[in-house]
Amino acid sequence: MGSIDIAVPESVGMNGRRLARIRPVMQGYVDHHGYAGISTMIARRGKVIYADQVGWQDREAGVPMAEDTIFRMYSMTKPVIYTALMTLYEEGRFQLTDPVAKFIPAFGATKVLASDGNLVDQNPLRPMQVRDLMTHSSGLTYDFLEDFPTGAQYRDARLMNDPTRSLETVIAELARLPLAFQPGTMWHYS
Repeated sequence: MGSIDIAVPESVGMNGRRLARIRPVMQGYVDHHGYAGISTMIARRGKVIYADQVGWQDREAGVPMAEDTIFRMYSMTKPVIYTALMTLYEEGRFQLTDPVAKFIPAFGATKVLASDGNLVDQNPLRPMQVRDLMTHSSGLTYDFLEDFPTGAQYRDARLMNDPTRSLETVIAELARLPLAFQPGTMWHYS
């Protein structure tokens, strides 16, 4: 990745001297509060005016934080993804009722946990839709939630917190497991 061009903070009404106070604070979090590394970027009026990294992207291996370090953002990806999706929706690139399998074919064969909680899988009454993913009504769950038997299946499949597995591998495994409930029938954080 190339270096990011940094605009003069004052060109967008910011104070460069005050921005310079950020680095020591971030370094303090690394040195005294258990953070491995921190990447900070500030933009205003479409211009990046501050970008800095402190600490480590891999402390044990001695790899310093870099401007192109990749992070797992977990739940914070949702507002970013939803904004991007709605931009594409406004452009007519997809419909909220499109089946997820149109974009991720592996979800075309996904089954649903029987309504009595029995681990006998059944066919979905309708395909999982894009809107179901966006409204937490897809039938997906998390491995740390115990309210559906599928959570244990997620744990056994090591779906979460395994950085050695690629996104493609995790998605294929997720699509192979049954949904916790029929798509679109209830809200469940996922």
